Amino acid sequence: MIQITSISKSFGEKKVLGKLSLEVKEQEILALLGPNACGKTTLLNILSGLTRQDEGNIYINDVLVSGKACTRKVYLKPSERKVGYVFQTVSLFPHMRVNDNVAFGLKTLRLPRQEVKKRTESLLDFVGLREYATFYPSQLSGGQKQRIALARSLATEPQVLLLDEPVSAVDPQLRESFRLELKNYLQALKITVVYVTHNLSEAFVMSDRIAVMGNGHIEQIGNRTEIFDKPSSNYVAQFLGINAFKGTAVKANSGVWEVKVNGVPLLACLATNLSGKNVTVTIKPEDITLQQVSRPKRVLGAE
Repeated sequence: MIQITSISKSFGEKKVLGKLSLEVKEQEILALLGPNACGKTTLLNILSGLTRQDEGNIYINDVLVSGKACTRKVYLKPSERKVGYVFQTVSLFPHMRVNDNVAFGLKTLRLPRQEVKKRTESLLDFVGLREYATFYPSQLSGGQKQRIALARSLATEPQVLLLDEPVSAVDPQLRESFRLELKNYLQALKITVVYVTHNLSEAFVMSDRIAVMGNGHIEQIGNRTEIFDKPSSNYVAQFLGINAFKGTAVKANSGVWEVKVNGVPLLACLATNLSGKNVTVTIKPEDITLQQVSRPKRVLGAE
């Protein structure tokens, strides 16, 4: 559905994205997970058309929307990409009522007035806020504003929905319930979603797959189990809060390898022959068990 190949982007001397490649499947909810300032929002802006990449191609539904075809440069405007975008900072028009905010995109398409009204009411029903149609954004809570922003982004029937930290503006005590609400909405939509977050538990709850991003590229991509049980790099392990140690595999006994970490031997199950090679060992905090070992009593006078 979405194919990103070798995208690079710099702002002045600062390189934000470097040769980043990523594929998102049709009707998949992909969480783009990473720390602040790792390039997540820049990637969304490039996907939406708000920012142009320096290099690389972007395809949406097998159509080149930005990049090069042979020697010809291609760039489709945001309005031509069929992409909805819910920003981290709620961007509703403060001078417009809720129904006018949702209908804004529909009016730009010059649809008949009755069609605009019908689709606006349907979207407000979808997010459960039809009774707030005549309210102004200042009269809504953070969660309600995000739901209206979601409805507005869906008005033009996008093929792809981009969500940038959509829970950050919601009151802390309401975030958990809003996440579950939002996931139900996204599953009902049956469209392709890229969901940006720096919160590990949120990525696990909201997504079908997770792409861990760091230093301007994708470090690892997979489902929850693959990411958490088999981090592919020291960076991913540390970001997940998993202890990571560098060592050397020295010998095997019945399929169990001994790995020397700072002179301390650790036993590990390794699938391939890594004898003499440098490896990274990861240990989850919850897998550590402390046990008191009784020491032998000393006998006075004994040698």
